Amino acid sequence: MRRGLLRRGMTGLAALCLSYAIIVTATAALAGEVVFPRGAVVGLAPPPGMVESTTFSGFEDRAHNASILIVDMPPEAYGQLEGGFSDAALAAKGITVESRGPFAISGAKGYLVTGTQTAGPFRVRKWVLLAGTDLVTALVTVQVAETDAATLPDAEVRAALASLAFRSPESQVAALPFTLTDLAGFRVVRTFGGSTVMLTDGPKNVIEGAEQPYFVVSVAVGAPREDERRQFALRALSTLSGLKDMRLERAEPLRISQVPGFEVMAQAVDAKTGEPVKIIQWLRFGQTGHMRMVGISKVDAFPELYPRFRAIRDGVDAR
Repeated sequence: MRRGLLRRGMTGLAALCLSYAIIVTATAALAGEVVFPRGAVVGLAPPPGMVESTTFSGFEDRAHNASILIVDMPPEAYGQLEGGFSDAALAAKGITVESRGPFAISGAKGYLVTGTQTAGPFRVRKWVLLAGTDLVTALVTVQVAETDAATLPDAEVRAALASLAFRSPESQVAALPFTLTDLAGFRVVRTFGGSTVMLTDGPKNVIEGAEQPYFVVSVAVGAPREDERRQFALRALSTLSGLKDMRLERAEPLRISQVPGFEVMAQAVDAKTGEPVKIIQWLRFGQTGHMRMVGISKVDAFPELYPRFRAIRDGVDAR
């Protein structure tokens, strides 16, 4: 894909930039500033000694076997995850709860559980924070080996968790590995994992079924051979959730922004409402990865929305 989208490996220049980023992160942590891991929607001011991880979304202190893992999810995930915070559910994961209760976070609701977790001969101190706004849910897990627990006091962990902050939709988009130059009247709802953005045309941020049209752009690793692209595209289409009775209308290769692509159009039924919907999916292929763009709307609204979906598609480009 143009300008090396999703290239694997690291050049010497990239390695130098990464080293610089780690130094900047460490400096910010010492200053108590909120740091957003690369591409992340959620950030915090990490405890002293912790720097941004190069292998996961969060922070770590390898010398003392400590880490902070941050996962962002859709807003509706808060209620779904909350049920898994019971003592019994956590015990099934080897976690013994020591304390639990609401946790104050600016601009968000929060719930914190602390305890210990045992896995074979290993035992760790653990803090699990569930936090949510009307745009995103965050699950933040802090842990440190019990043998190093003195290096990460409870007060420092709580101060870091209390600093939890959420990027605005505009800054979320700025952190994506692609740009959106034409929103065609749509607006950004949220991003996921630093690689996916969802747009809609309507008042709601939490969209159920096809009550209002939406468009999703994402990038991922994996680039099929030319003779495998049709099956790759159809498999991708089959992963769309909340739909049933899908009927294929067309599936054909095409070029998108001067690179190889594939278009699939289909109709289906919204599994929750029974409303007929129409789906357009475009894939753009690079050497080691692909970009996926999906637009969904009610069938009767699709003729007006299709040109707008295409405008968004043609305005997406790799950074």
